[in-house]
Amino acid sequence: MSTEVNILIRSMRQLVPNPETSAILTAMGVSYWAYDPVAEELCWQRSDPTSVRGYRLAKLSIQRALQYYIQRDRTRFLKVISNAVEHGLSQTTRVTMKTDGGHKSYDLVASRISGKPAFLIIGLMKECAPEAPVNAELPDILQNLSNVFISNASAVLITDNKGVVQSANRQFLKLFGISNAKQVVGRDARTIPNYIGKKLAGSFAEMLRSRLASKGTLKLPQTVGDPVEVLYDLHPMALDDPNGGIIFAGELAANSVEISANEVLDAVPTPILVADLDTRRIKYANKAGRGELGLSAKQIGTERLSNTLMSANDVRDLTLVLDKVGWDAGRVWQVQSHIGLKRHYRIRTCFIGKQSSRQIVLEFLPVRLEKDKPGNEKAQNFFSRLLDMSFN
Repeated sequence: MSTEVNILIRSMRQLVPNPETSAILTAMGVSYWAYDPVAEELCWQRSDPTSVRGYRLAKLSIQRALQYYIQRDRTRFLKVISNAVEHGLSQTTRVTMKTDGGHKSYDLVASRISGKPAFLIIGLMKECAPEAPVNAELPDILQNLSNVFISNASAVLITDNKGVVQSANRQFLKLFGISNAKQVVGRDARTIPNYIGKKLAGSFAEMLRSRLASKGTLKLPQTVGDPVEVLYDLHPMALDDPNGGIIFAGELAANSVEISANEVLDAVPTPILVADLDTRRIKYANKAGRGELGLSAKQIGTERLSNTLMSANDVRDLTLVLDKVGWDAGRVWQVQSHIGLKRHYRIRTCFIGKQSSRQIVLEFLPVRLEKDKPGNEKAQNFFSRLLDMSFN
């Protein structure tokens, strides 16, 4: 069974996104590798100055990858993987590998990283002299960089095995409304409910007792607007190991990332109105509509289409077309702006929602009368994107 290319390779590219990062790691003598236990495939980083990222990725089956290790160290390498799977974090292990330049020694460490749909093993390898002592600092490096390992996570908080916060990425700070990482880093996650909420602080406390992974949802109040829902996972990472810890990975629920229709329409540079066809009252105007057509906040809901924007005959003709076909590609009409200048627009119109609701959208496309061409060609098919919106 071959894994999808994006699972291993995407994870590796998240670890080393650019040539600058690759150059720093090369100078440190450090590189990354990843293992997919389901597909039994291994991927690792190889320096390559000709690549746009400064490196290339090699991907092999675990059977082929083992051929790069000397015979006695193949079992050691597999032990690193099994320890990461079982405990979340392996011990640092010295292995010897066969390379183009001969045999070289490396210190290896690995961590189990939960993701979707399955977990991966992410590891670090650092070249060393064969007689040098085993580098016990590698697990700390791995833990401090774990925020880039979490697949599909937008917010990450990492603690040590005592629950003390070690790092929080930018997305986490933004999501929880924390202005500076110093407000939480170095503090016990169980004692900062004023920053992360009582529920999450309690989840950290429970994990330190149970040592079991957990998941849940949070409701986070926002300075402006309704609270947002966050889906999160708490991953224990070898909590019995001094280098172990806990990783919080959270992301907004789908219903919390919806974009307001008003925000979308206010970004559109052409005037757009929503009106009730029976009463002809204007129910909504986007930012361009309010500015270019001169509609004040007080006029929304009281101003009628036939008062200034269209003649009574125009509205009558529009009604007939909409009732027959449900939409109108528009004719060129003259509209008087709020500063007294008269401009020509092609006004395209359609019903919004069910035709029986009699609500219509009007889009005003500036034209040059002599050519009768919309000034904004990009507005084509605009109405098809509005049919499900409601401004009640």
